[in-house]
Amino acid sequence: MKGSTTNAGWREVRIDVAATLTDAVASVLADDDAATVVIETTAPGCDTVTAHVPEDRADAIARGVTDWLHSVATIDPAACDARVSTTEVPAVDWDALFRDHHRPLAIGNRLLVAPPWDVPEAPGREVLVIEPGMAFGTGQHETTRTCLEEIELAVASGGVRTALDVGTGSGVLAAALARLGVPRVVALDVDAAVLPLARANLVLNRAGGVTLVGGGVGCIRATFDLVVANLLADTLIEQAFDLVERVAAPGRLVVSGVLDTQADAVAAAFPTLRLAHTRAAGPWRTLRLER
Repeated sequence: MKGSTTNAGWREVRIDVAATLTDAVASVLADDDAATVVIETTAPGCDTVTAHVPEDRADAIARGVTDWLHSVATIDPAACDARVSTTEVPAVDWDALFRDHHRPLAIGNRLLVAPPWDVPEAPGREVLVIEPGMAFGTGQHETTRTCLEEIELAVASGGVRTALDVGTGSGVLAAALARLGVPRVVALDVDAAVLPLARANLVLNRAGGVTLVGGGVGCIRATFDLVVANLLADTLIEQAFDLVERVAAPGRLVVSGVLDTQADAVAAAFPTLRLAHTRAAGPWRTLRLER
């Protein structure tokens, strides 16, 4: 999100009404093209319906709801107790909120992911600068973070001279592999539009030597000491055979993008590999499998 934007030009129409009339009031607001309609129960039998509407239409919409309630009151006395009001929507600096959400994040013992506007000094850590929104993978999401933790652990244990990043997105995992000292890193993505963005991030993070490939894992024939795939559970299961074929002997496969309810099914898709560790973060799971 670029530039400082606010929600000036909008007002909130609020209707406190009996619960029996809530759905009908919400429908009236929706018919008036309210941008949002929110229903909240405020007391037994009573709801508050709020809608964000353009400032120049707020009074007309409020009058329309009031007139509708007056007409309904002839058959439902509960409408007489409804209260309609409008208030200004406080201006919000969405750019500031966006920047506040994306802060430098230390991961493991050796990594730190930071947005370009807030790059701290971090002695002893490899600082990866990623522009949020460029592509999936800013380090803020649990799946990216746990993949980075597994990458650091694998490199620290030794024996990782080659690595493959499947579904590279922003390139953050490939950059981490290179910056942690893996001599040969290949990153691939089926979305060709992602590759220039990934390349820009790799160059920015002094990892320009990573080989970028457009296509799926099936287009790679080499094997790697470490394969990392932060995808979706269905895609991991679908591509399980090709992923296993890319893992050297001995070697590791780290898969993520897996919800806790999907972990067993994903692990079962790799019967020739041993499930060595499951890393949990919120509802997400990252699995380390070993040959």
